[in-house]
Amino acid sequence: MKIIFKSDKLIQLRNHILKNSYKKVTALLLAFACCLSCFLPAAAANESTLDYSSVFDPSYYYNTYPDLQQSIGNDPSALLKHFTTIGMKEGRNGSSTFQIKAYMQNNLDLLPVYGVKDLSKYYLHYISAGRQEGRVAVFKKGAALPEGVLSSYSTTYDTTEDRAVNVELAAARINGMVIKPGEKFSFSNSIGTRTIANGYVVAPSFASGRVVSSVGGGICQVSSTIYVAMLLAYIAPTQRYTHSLPVSYVPAGLDAAIVEGYKDLTFTNNFDYSIVINATTQNGVLTVSFLKQAEQVQ
Repeated sequence: MKIIFKSDKLIQLRNHILKNSYKKVTALLLAFACCLSCFLPAAAANESTLDYSSVFDPSYYYNTYPDLQQSIGNDPSALLKHFTTIGMKEGRNGSSTFQIKAYMQNNLDLLPVYGVKDLSKYYLHYISAGRQEGRVAVFKKGAALPEGVLSSYSTTYDTTEDRAVNVELAAARINGMVIKPGEKFSFSNSIGTRTIANGYVVAPSFASGRVVSSVGGGICQVSSTIYVAMLLAYIAPTQRYTHSLPVSYVPAGLDAAIVEGYKDLTFTNNFDYSIVINATTQNGVLTVSFLKQAEQVQ
């Protein structure tokens, strides 16, 4: 009888431990679920009930895109469905009060966060936060991109510094380049080997978190300016690296480090048309523009 009594006590003790352990695990799981829900964007959690009126006007959308007039017609609900499932991802403007390229260019801090693989994130940001924050979502009068210009971005440099020679030389070698559909662009290959014989000079650069001197120092301002213009043109990089130290010529998170034979800035032209890269320098201003190449008349 004594042995059985001990066995019963052991069984009761085991059951008590298991019961308490179950309660603790359940409590932890519930706490984790609550914490997880806090990190889910409100727009993503309630996307089906979002109010798109700040970025979408069916009449504007219908009148702006002739292809939708033919395929969808003037049906507000069908136009909204196209906008939310396709149009936003393509970067179409759904309203006169929200121009996605203007929103991206006026709010460069969003580019490192959202990139260009899913443009709908910019619309959702404006709906959920940007509008309330007073962020600018349209181009100022006269600042809209001309027809055929996909993007344009400028940075400044000191023309009295040695690095100015490298900035201007690298820009000149990029200027006017045509990238055909499916072709790959390599910044490092395009500007040539960084040697004295090739026209480059010694100037400050970064290496392993230190400021050093190297032939070609300063070319990363050109690659970084191109990188920002790429994103504004909806072009995602296939290769891109950050510097080991902060740079002053572009906002945080938008630099593109170049180390010959090791780090490069590359992309593939995924458009169905050729693009032209213009890179010009004048009075200490470097401007990079991406253009849609005009169709050749045969």
